[in-house]
Amino acid sequence: MSDIYLQTDQDLPAIESLMAEAFGPQRHGRSVWALRPGPPVTSLCLVIREGATTIGSLRFWEVMLGSQIILLLGPLAVRPELRGRGVGRALISEALDRATGGDWPLVLVSGEVDYYPRFGFVPAAPYGLDWPGFIEPERLQFFELQEGALAALPAGPLAVRPLPG
Repeated sequence: MSDIYLQTDQDLPAIESLMAEAFGPQRHGRSVWALRPGPPVTSLCLVIREGATTIGSLRFWEVMLGSQIILLLGPLAVRPELRGRGVGRALISEALDRATGGDWPLVLVSGEVDYYPRFGFVPAAPYGLDWPGFIEPERLQFFELQEGALAALPAGPLAVRPLPG
């Protein structure tokens, strides 16, 4: 398997290229991008390389869920010709390991319904999230970084918003 590294400024052109390949030119118009106005959480933003070539990228942002700060996973991008070969799985597993035991109780993802449960993500729809824009509710999923974090959530609706600037 390829090597995983923390992202650096030198990775930004390769990451942008991966994002364009994975999500197309309309990616910035998706509602999830409204939650990412500031910088990502650098200690959790990873790239995976084969030699000198960046083949995958994963980023996290802090967002507000009601009155608490949680992590928003994504975007996850893998070179199209390498999808299905474990690149995304390696990035997600490494990042969740790094985030566990930190200050954040939960990770939220807007992602593929059939992909994220293999990592322990569960549907977020029962928690009554108020998302900033259109979203297919089944795409929203939670991962507990701290045991009992989901059980401790107040009754919804819970607003998901960017961190105050």
